[in-house]
Amino acid sequence: MRKISSDKKGSLSLNLPKADFPIVAIGASAGGLEAVSELLKNLPPDTGMAFLYVQHLSPDHKSMLSSLLAKTTSMKVQEATNKELMLPNNVYVIPPDKEMNIMDGMIKITPRPETPKVNFPIDILFASLAETHNENVIGVILSGSATDGTRGMKAIKREGGLTFAQDDTAKFSSMPKSAIAAGVVDFVLSPQKIAQEISQLSTHSFINPNNDYKGAHSPKLDGETEIDNANLDLKTILHLLHKTQGVDFSQYKMTTIKRRILRRMLLHKIKSLNEYVTLLKEKNDEVNILYQDLLINVTAFFRDTETHQYLKTTLLPRLLKSKKPDEPLRIWVAACATGEEAYSIAITLLEIQSSKFTNIPIQIFATDLDAKAIAKARTGEYSTSELEEVSPKRLQRFYTQTPNGFRVAKSVRDMCVFAQHNVLADPPFARVDFISCCNLLIYLDTAAQKKTIAIFHYALNENGVLMLGKAETVGQSTQLFSPFNKNYKIYTRRNHAGVRPIPGLTSRLAKQTPLEINYNFNERKSQRGNLAANASLDKAIDTVLLSRFIPASVIINEQLDILQFRGTTDLYISPSTGKASLNILKMTRPEIAFELRSAISKAIKSKQSVRKSGIEIKMNEVIRCISVEVVPLKVEWDEPVLLILFTEQQTETIFDSSKDSKSSSVKDRRIKKLEEELAAARADLLILIQEQEAFSQELQTANEEVVSSNEELQAINEELETSKEEIESANEELTTTNQELQTRNELLNESYEYSEALAATIHESMIVLDKNLRVKTANKSFYKAFAVRPEETEGVFLYELGNRQWDIPKLRQQLEEILSKDTHFHDFEVEHEFETIGLKVMLLNAGHITQKAHHEQLILLSILDITEIKKLQQQLQQKEITEEKVKSMHLEATVRKRTKDLIQSNSALEKMNKELEAFTYLSSHDLQEPLRKIQTFTQRILEKENPNLSDIGKDYFYRIQNAAARMRTLIQDLLTFSRISTAEREFELTDLNTIIAEVKYEFKDFIEEKHATIEVGELCELTIIPFQFVQLFQNLISNALKFSAPGIPPHVIIKSEMIKAAHSPLAQKNACHLTIIDNGIGFEQHFSEQIFQVFQKLHGKDEYEGTGIGLAIVKKIVENHSGLITASSELGKGAKFDIYIPV
Repeated sequence: MRKISSDKKGSLSLNLPKADFPIVAIGASAGGLEAVSELLKNLPPDTGMAFLYVQHLSPDHKSMLSSLLAKTTSMKVQEATNKELMLPNNVYVIPPDKEMNIMDGMIKITPRPETPKVNFPIDILFASLAETHNENVIGVILSGSATDGTRGMKAIKREGGLTFAQDDTAKFSSMPKSAIAAGVVDFVLSPQKIAQEISQLSTHSFINPNNDYKGAHSPKLDGETEIDNANLDLKTILHLLHKTQGVDFSQYKMTTIKRRILRRMLLHKIKSLNEYVTLLKEKNDEVNILYQDLLINVTAFFRDTETHQYLKTTLLPRLLKSKKPDEPLRIWVAACATGEEAYSIAITLLEIQSSKFTNIPIQIFATDLDAKAIAKARTGEYSTSELEEVSPKRLQRFYTQTPNGFRVAKSVRDMCVFAQHNVLADPPFARVDFISCCNLLIYLDTAAQKKTIAIFHYALNENGVLMLGKAETVGQSTQLFSPFNKNYKIYTRRNHAGVRPIPGLTSRLAKQTPLEINYNFNERKSQRGNLAANASLDKAIDTVLLSRFIPASVIINEQLDILQFRGTTDLYISPSTGKASLNILKMTRPEIAFELRSAISKAIKSKQSVRKSGIEIKMNEVIRCISVEVVPLKVEWDEPVLLILFTEQQTETIFDSSKDSKSSSVKDRRIKKLEEELAAARADLLILIQEQEAFSQELQTANEEVVSSNEELQAINEELETSKEEIESANEELTTTNQELQTRNELLNESYEYSEALAATIHESMIVLDKNLRVKTANKSFYKAFAVRPEETEGVFLYELGNRQWDIPKLRQQLEEILSKDTHFHDFEVEHEFETIGLKVMLLNAGHITQKAHHEQLILLSILDITEIKKLQQQLQQKEITEEKVKSMHLEATVRKRTKDLIQSNSALEKMNKELEAFTYLSSHDLQEPLRKIQTFTQRILEKENPNLSDIGKDYFYRIQNAAARMRTLIQDLLTFSRISTAEREFELTDLNTIIAEVKYEFKDFIEEKHATIEVGELCELTIIPFQFVQLFQNLISNALKFSAPGIPPHVIIKSEMIKAAHSPLAQKNACHLTIIDNGIGFEQHFSEQIFQVFQKLHGKDEYEGTGIGLAIVKKIVENHSGLITASSELGKGAKFDIYIPV
């Protein structure tokens, strides 16, 4: 998988912003639209989570996903855009032909790469979210083909997030089943139940950081304080893990441990540690699951491209050059997880050796604490998605294809030895040249980190090299290692550091940790009675005796690989030179190997213990006599295992006499021993020959069949694999497209039925003509009005209908020009005497329409019967002729009188305007000037005479100041009101968004003081008086902030929409409809008209400030623009103002 969050040097971005709300990432493919619609439909709109949806889409057509999903939920559904900041309660949908991931806390949209490789957009999103948002992520896999999403779900679970997969309700189950089979799914449910679980999880403190838990703090329980490291229940859990799994997690960072424990509690819906301890004690499976959750396996092939390139070009060639011929290069990959890192290094070395250093043997020891991960590493099998970073050239050379993916080639596998190993507890490998340990130290506490670094120092040869992860350093152990390359976190061993003994390691029969000793001490202290104390003492003694006197032994599997060591085995076992191997026969002394092979073979066949005695080995000129016993173990294990016990027989010590002694007794004894060995060898050889012959016959028969069919199968398999990928890709796109088409068809059917219903209700007669002016169809009104039937009309030329009433040259000309010139005509009048319905006068209207589906050019002809109207017109004309003479006699007198009245009214209005201007001047100057003096003098008295004034006197002066201030505000409001009535009206085309931005900036301090939010939609562009609309919004927003409910931050919504004349309240004019909504105290609806009157206040001056003029000013401004304003409210539930301005 491609890196999502890396800097230029390949290091992970560790300081990215992290959302303080959960993020739900949903992935789907074929059949996913129905599943995600069901999921969203059952989710509440206020979970406080953000939802990201990725579906495999066809890159060739526009996606309708956003519009389709918007119908299923009241949350906002939108197509994601680049650099968009995620918000809770929003759904973001991937655009077609794009990839979506998270970078710097924002959505990043990039084009889908044009490569032949299979695209994994779900994995890319899931992995980037896991890296940036850790346990704040919930992953959901719904219906789909192939395996996309499995690696992403693994990343989410690794970082502590939760995972869901759709159950058998999925139409295409490949994607959910792939994730389930990988063991990375917490819940397998239907989409409806997934929605219910997510809804419940949204209220949990572990999932929702806004509920007491922030990611950087120590984890908490519902209703409790942070989990302390000394918590007795926490110690009990760590003790259970150490007791059952043999791993002391007290040396790991407690924050990570506690988060994993809380995650398991969340899955079981448990809210206290004590309850979870009870569950662990009752169910061993839960202990194993928790243990696996704590083992964090982070790895990939060639995980850091630049680092591996440096290894290939610089570091590994340097190490190979330092080796003598036939001297092995020994490498230890600690915390190797599922083996990708070890195999990557092996492949790199093989590429280097292809041209040079061919005589240098290579031994790679790869270890990990996780037995399951080691088991997978040993198989060497990986899925296609896990090999995404491997180039096609390497894939062809170093891997072989299998039905489930690929297996590493034998040449690579033979270089690596995998073993379960605890770095902190088990003996380390020795004489190692290079150690790779990436991303282990970050999970250990400081003491364990220091101990691990010391272990690595012991394991390395002089000038040995240590490579750590990008986020790791040697810390305080600079006396042991010096930096070699800081960019790639590579260090070299200091050769004279004075530290060589193995740092304190516990035995494989793990000793108690200080934490457990303290725990057991407290536990014993709370118990009463000597019986419990004696039992504890016996147990301690047994543990010491067992660890001191255990015989030398090893555990092997049926492939003869050593799995575990017990006791001191140096006398019998030592690593062989050459290629690294844990094979028991290669590691035992040659004198033992022969007898041991025979004993193992017999024990496997008979399933009984086999003992070989009297085996002589020579050490330091002394011959020792030993015995070997092979015991098949009957235990629950992944594979059959055998225990091999080595014991030294208590006989008289025999010194080697090959140089000094010539006695015949010694020679006789040796001859007898050799004869016994020879006889046993012959018996074993006979058995082997017989078995070999049987196997040879079976293999010969099978080989003939395999060879004959292998070539055909290989060719067919390659074709099928290619076809399968193409078919799956096409099928996914077809399924998604089909779902969209079905939805479109449903919409089209609804539209067709709607249009048919409209046509049926239209009283006008309508005919549809083809390009040759033949009738294609007509509506019911036509057939009814002209008393004809469809079979008499459809397919007939328009001119041949009836008695050729439509055969009018001018009409024919205009109809023919409609298609040729793309024109139309209106109100073409036709008068005709019909045989069946009599005289009719009709108005004809025609236009051009196109039927896109069939690319057919059509004409729509509407016929309006105006016969009755014509008759009425004639009657009215006769009546008007008589009335016209009467009206004309009074018209002149009326006009003269009205002209005189208008002249008088204009004079009165001019006089009133002058008086109003005088009042305005008086308000702005004569009235305000005394107020200024009152305010100035009272302020000076309060400042200078304050000590001389009594408390009552001070109170009177403050009242004077407040009254003067209110009076000043009232005068200014009156002045504003009068100016609005008399000011010159200079209209300009203005963007209301600009005005709102100006007002918001002016009220910035007031908004912050009130902790208010003002939500503004995309507003209209109108021809208005700009400064008046500034005053309008100032008054409305000021009122919303001023009349807010106590303790509730004000929230104001301002939006607009264009409405057609048919729906406009402004006398059939198009209008811009402005809506201003707040969440304030509101008012009773019967005051909705009164509030727009001057000096009308619904509250006392002590409750809320104001003059009662603001809304009167607002209404006056609206009327100046020929508009309309209304108010609606309910007491305690905010207010809504609707403004209509003509366009």
